[in-house]
Amino acid sequence: MFKNICLIGLPYSGKSSLGRKLALARNIGFLETDKMLEYKYHSKLKDLIKLKGISGFLSKEDNIVQTIHCENTLISTGGSMVYNTNAIHHLKNNLNCKIIHLHLSLPEFRNRIGNLEERGVINKYGISLEELYLERIRLCNLYSDITIHADNKYDTIKRLLKE
Repeated sequence: MFKNICLIGLPYSGKSSLGRKLALARNIGFLETDKMLEYKYHSKLKDLIKLKGISGFLSKEDNIVQTIHCENTLISTGGSMVYNTNAIHHLKNNLNCKIIHLHLSLPEFRNRIGNLEERGVINKYGISLEELYLERIRLCNLYSDITIHADNKYDTIKRLLKE
């Protein structure tokens, strides 16, 4: 039996907003790794990426996840978490998380995403939006225990409540 739930997925897939609702509905704790980073470093994600660079940011993200020790908690991760194999290992093995991938279709991702830099989205290789999408979807599928399609937020919360 899983002790925790972890949401992974693309930016704007609903990890935070749906995560809060699911945690409230299940009467469990809620942690948001992006907010933990911003709080610890007193900086917005985009500023932290500019200041530390991509590898420095990913290292800080990994360090934050390594500090998490909890049970009966829903953990909403940042979209770049899939680049952190150590963090994913900690979530899966040390925290015994059921990892749920909130999957967006490419058209819906395009519809929801704004300026990648303004949002603080890591683009490790400076690739196109479509290539970034495919790269992250591949990694999310690799690490997740279950995938839930999240194009329609109302249907998604119903599916999450069943899991």
